[in-house]
Amino acid sequence: MMNNQNEQHYRNQFKFQRNFINFPFLGFALIIALLNIIYPDINVMMTLFGLFFLYNGGILFVAFIKHYKRVMVLAVILTLLSLALFGMTMYLYAKANNLL
Repeated sequence: MMNNQNEQHYRNQFKFQRNFINFPFLGFALIIALLNIIYPDINVMMTLFGLFFLYNGGILFVAFIKHYKRVMVLAVILTLLSLALFGMTMYLYAKANNLL
């Protein structure tokens, strides 16, 4: 009985990772790549990376609430990396507009 419950928990964890991390990240990467080719504007990139950071923070919160340890570690790493991207684009925006 307990083994079946653990198996169900891991199955739910992998489904969550697939639906809310793997597929959305592929879509986000395609959107970023296409926008950089079609309309390269730092304001758009800064906005998208900011939204991406908030999305990762939400994923981290949900993974914490549902006790998905593996997804939570992945979400912490991705949140920190998206924060670094957002901070980098904010710095580049400030540098380009003489705000530093």
